[in-house]
Amino acid sequence: MSVCMFPGQGAQRLGMGQDIFVRFKDLKEQADDILGYDLARLCKDGPIEKLSQTEYTQPALYAVNSLQYLKYLEDGGRTPEYLLGHSVSEYAALFAAGVLDFATGLKIVVKRGELMSEAQGGGMAAVLGLKANEIEEILRSEGIHDVFAANYNTPKQIVLSGIKQSVIGAERQFVDAGASHYKVLQVSGAFHTPFMEKACRRFAEFISCFEFESQNIPVISNVTARPHVDADIAARMIEQVTSPVRWSDSLRYLLAKGVSFSDIQEVGPEGPPIVRPMFKRTELEAGPLDSAELAAELPPLMERPKTEKQDDSHTRGLGKPIEMNGSAVKFSHVSMENIGSRAFCEAFGVRYPYGSGAMYQGIASADLVIRMAKAGLLGIFGAAGLPIPQIKAAIARIRSNIPAGRPFGVNFIAHLNRPHLEDELTDLLLAEGVSLIEASAFMDVTQALVRYRAKGLRSESGRVQADNRVIAKVSRPDVASQFLRSAPEPMIKKLLHEKAITEEEADLLRRVPMADAICVEADSGGHTDQGMPFALIPPVLKLREAAEEAFDLSGRIFVGAAGGIGTPEAAAAVLILGADFIITGSINQCTVEAGTSAAVKDMLADVNVYDTAYAPSGEMFELGSKIQVLKKGVFFPSRAEKLVATYRQHDSLETIEPKLRSQIEDRYLGRSFGEVFEQIAKAYPAEEIERAQRMPKHKMALVFKRYYRDTTDWALKGMTERKVDFQVHCGPAQGAFNQWVAGSSLEAWQNRHADAIGLHLLEQTADLLNRRLSVFTG
Repeated sequence: MSVCMFPGQGAQRLGMGQDIFVRFKDLKEQADDILGYDLARLCKDGPIEKLSQTEYTQPALYAVNSLQYLKYLEDGGRTPEYLLGHSVSEYAALFAAGVLDFATGLKIVVKRGELMSEAQGGGMAAVLGLKANEIEEILRSEGIHDVFAANYNTPKQIVLSGIKQSVIGAERQFVDAGASHYKVLQVSGAFHTPFMEKACRRFAEFISCFEFESQNIPVISNVTARPHVDADIAARMIEQVTSPVRWSDSLRYLLAKGVSFSDIQEVGPEGPPIVRPMFKRTELEAGPLDSAELAAELPPLMERPKTEKQDDSHTRGLGKPIEMNGSAVKFSHVSMENIGSRAFCEAFGVRYPYGSGAMYQGIASADLVIRMAKAGLLGIFGAAGLPIPQIKAAIARIRSNIPAGRPFGVNFIAHLNRPHLEDELTDLLLAEGVSLIEASAFMDVTQALVRYRAKGLRSESGRVQADNRVIAKVSRPDVASQFLRSAPEPMIKKLLHEKAITEEEADLLRRVPMADAICVEADSGGHTDQGMPFALIPPVLKLREAAEEAFDLSGRIFVGAAGGIGTPEAAAAVLILGADFIITGSINQCTVEAGTSAAVKDMLADVNVYDTAYAPSGEMFELGSKIQVLKKGVFFPSRAEKLVATYRQHDSLETIEPKLRSQIEDRYLGRSFGEVFEQIAKAYPAEEIERAQRMPKHKMALVFKRYYRDTTDWALKGMTERKVDFQVHCGPAQGAFNQWVAGSSLEAWQNRHADAIGLHLLEQTADLLNRRLSVFTG
């Protein structure tokens, strides 16, 4: 027979793989592209301290072992009957078996190494001279509950893993029990134990988007010590993170199949063999599995309880998963602490995966953002429509009133016809060091967004870190896909040519997506495509999976939900769909902190779900874009539609018939077309006015768009004499919220605070989910 074995962590050495990197140049370059650094140079020059760090060791060993296998075959090596790899090198065995291609295997190993390297406070120790049952009896009898047998390398060479101080402190008990050797290893994590549960969950999410092919050659699983079952390979590789490495049992299985020492080929770094001698020791110390052992399932392990400090910091959507337990189904309790994605909370520095979205003209005010930040929630300042000095003052006010380091964001709205406004805002954000923006109303990625993104990028340990983060609020998957790709190459080259970014920044831009998070906005107040979350969220989640695979060295990408969320039922629905976080809008406009008038808040507190309508957008008047607004008690929706119809039917202001002209001037604008244009000429750039003089249709658009601006101002200032013209952006979530809180202290808007609403909504959502799931599971 022929069996190929791949050594795992500990087999790395300086100088490994230099000949195969030259021989398989294309694959080496492929590895460099995935890793973001020169693998051959790391393996050659080290330093060894870096090469021995888990996040570097694991991908380096995978690459070297895999290429050595290709060399073995090219040099006439016999195709093996079995393959097996120790711990991380099981992926090299899967590559050799055709289960994974080289690049896919490397991407998975990079993520595995990254997650395992994040584990801190753990330790491992090699114990020689004691058998597995003796080791487990010592752990049980001595009451050592935070140390586990992790690697069963041979019948009398076993590696312990657990809390570092407990591993160090257990030496006396094992030496007293007859261990001939007890050596604490230089690692930081409790690998292959329940303490890796957090990494395991994150790894499970990552690996779920990869396809595993059928084996061409049987691969012995570290988890089961038996050949993999094709349908279960992914599940076994997830389990491998927390399960012990059953290497000794795997070797005994091969012995039972007639494999001898001379059949073993160790395929890995040049130098003294690591795993081949383990075969001989296993043969001498225990021999093959007998017929009963061979037919049986794995020998029962010492009970491996869940660790007390488990957290669900990396689950997506609904916190803890439903679990199968025989014929019964149970679920873990859902709470505010495990709802949504804890990884989102960690990445954005918030207590809960919840935020208040930007509402233009400072309706999402500095006071609102301050209130949210103090509660550990995310608040986005509504910068759209405000002059730069006012935005700058708001940023300063927020910073001076929140604890240091608390996050907040600033809205960055698209300006289709006036891109210079985007550039001016970018200059301000960079100058003020604002590290989070909510990009909204974009149909395409723009140059200003790319420049903002570029200035916050840096390379750290082969990974790209983004200090300037972007939450893209979108309502179409095709727009989401643009933010889930790297910056458009023509824009990168243009910014380079203009010396707006450096060569290093240009290179880093190509290695990250444009957004760190996508907020899927369903039917909402203000600009809306009237989408449904049930149709929008699933395809965006699919796009996210592909993006995380493409940019696996740049961190997690999150998908959130907004639009229509004003009740626990709505929040629960989007969490079940898979949303990592929630952003609310309309319901925050009717709070004490909102930067609008008391008159508007009185109106909003009285609306129902059917009291809104769609009207033309003033910002995108010519394109026919729609906004959702309050219709109860106002004429704005119908008057806005009338202006658009008039614009489409006429070529200039002069061609409008006198009766209609008089109606618009007297009832809508409150002054003549000429007076309106005079005011516009004082505020707009000269080239814009010159264009209007040349193009009567454009002049008409500018005059009509003034109505949209005025109606917003009248509402914000609470000018009740113009109440019927108030433009109030609002979605049906406000009406749903009003019905939910009717009869409670929150019925009056004077008692509503944005942070309290958010916390109450999350608490009630968790309670609702518990009740619903308890019904589903009996």
